[in-house]
Order: sequence, then structure tokens, then C-alpha cells
Amino acid sequence: MNEENKATVMTLNTRIEELEGELMVYRILMGKKVLGATSSHKIDVLKPKKFKGARSARDVDNLL
Repeated sequence: MNEENKATVMTLNTRIEELEGELMVYRILMGKKVLGATSSHKIDVLKPKKFKGARSARDVDNLL
């Protein structure tokens, strides 16, 4: 490798390390936002109705 290529590779490696550091910071910030957002909101989920009837083992076997 000539000197110009070595210098380019070193510059790119330095930039990659900088970007990886920034990415880590953004991931931490986004993780905190996600955790903060989910804990402050309450989500209403529909509850299934209670089953009123008889169950048959044969029907379960047929289903599978």
C-alpha cells in the first residue's frame, strides 16, 4: 500500500470510530425516550369475554 492509501485508510478508520461513538450516544438517548414514553402512558386492552359453555376433548383434538 502506498502512503496516500494508508493515510486515507487511517482517516476513514478515525471517522468510523467517531461515528460509532455518536451512534452509541443516540442509541442510549433513544432507549431512554422509549422507556420514558412507555412508562408514562397507559394502554387499554380489550379483555376476552368469559367462556360460557362446555368443552370437549374431541373438539380440541380435531382442532389440532
